Amino acid sequence: MSALINACQVSDLILNTGKECDAAMGATAMLVAVPSTLVFSEADMADPVTWLKGLIHSAKTTRAYPFFGNKAPIRTITNNKESDVLVTLDDGSTVFLRYGFFNRVFETTSGGICYAKALQSLNKSGYSILEIDKQGQMLVHANADGTYSGLITDFMYSPSPMLADFKSTPYKNQFQISYSPDEYVQNGLILGKNTALLNLMGLIDCEITQKAVPSVTKITIGVQTDCANTDLIALIGAPMATASNYIVTNKLTDIAVVATAAIVSGKVELSGTFVTATKYIVSGAAPSVLFTNGVIGYDFSKSLEVTIP
Repeated sequence: MSALINACQVSDLILNTGKECDAAMGATAMLVAVPSTLVFSEADMADPVTWLKGLIHSAKTTRAYPFFGNKAPIRTITNNKESDVLVTLDDGSTVFLRYGFFNRVFETTSGGICYAKALQSLNKSGYSILEIDKQGQMLVHANADGTYSGLITDFMYSPSPMLADFKSTPYKNQFQISYSPDEYVQNGLILGKNTALLNLMGLIDCEITQKAVPSVTKITIGVQTDCANTDLIALIGAPMATASNYIVTNKLTDIAVVATAAIVSGKVELSGTFVTATKYIVSGAAPSVLFTNGVIGYDFSKSLEVTIP
C-alpha cells in the first residue's frame, strides 16, 4: 500500500535511472481471461502448466479461460495506441494531462463461428488478462505484497468476425483489449519462460444425449461436444465409464440417485433404481472431477432430462 505524501516532494517520486535488464514482451501468442479476484504466488509459478490446468478445470467463479495459443494461433496483431493527451496553452507552453491507452486487436483464422461465440461471451465480463508471448513469457500484475494477479483491462471486446471474400480476406475471429499505460508499465511484471503454456486451451462444452428408451433400472446416454458433435465415449474410452462423471437427480425432489456406469456398445449405461412416470436430470460432474477421472479439457455443460416410461 502506497503512503500519501506531500505532492510537492517530487524527488521522492522519481526512480533511479540505471539500466540492468532488457526484458520485454514479444509478440502476444495467448491471452488468459481470469477473474479480477484471482491472486497467485511465486510458488504457483514453480509449475505454471499444472497451475493453469487446475484453473481451467476449476469452478466457474475461479476458472481461467485461455484462448489463441497453439490451438488457434494469432495471425495478426494491430496496436492502435491512443495519442498521449498534451494541451498547448495560449502562451505556447505544453501541459501533460494523461497517457493514451494501448488498444490492441488480435486476429486468428481458426475456430470459426463456434469460437466467435465463445470469445463474445467475454464482452463486458470485467475479467483481467494474463498475456503470454511466443517465448512463453507471462505478463502479470504485480501486487504490493509479492503476489500476482491479472492485468486490469479497461476494455475487453470481441468484434463481429471478419467475413471472407473472393480476393484477399479469409474468415477471421477477433478480440480486442485496452490497457492503461500506467497499468502495463507501473504494475506489469514479466515472468518467464515456459512455451508449454501455449499448448493449453479452454474447456470444450459438451452435451449429454439420450441413446435409448430408459427403464426403471437403466438410463442410456451419449456425450458429445457441443460444436463438432464429437463422440467422447469413442474418443476417450474407459474413463467415460466412471460413475462419478455423472449426476442423476429426481427432477421433482432434487434427490440424487446412486447409479453405476458402464460402456456398452459405445454408449454409457447408468444403472440404478428409477420410478415410472418420473423425470430425471442427468448432468455432468464438475470439470475438476472429470479431470481427476481422466476426462481432461471438457465441461459437460448441457444436461439431459429423461422420463421413465
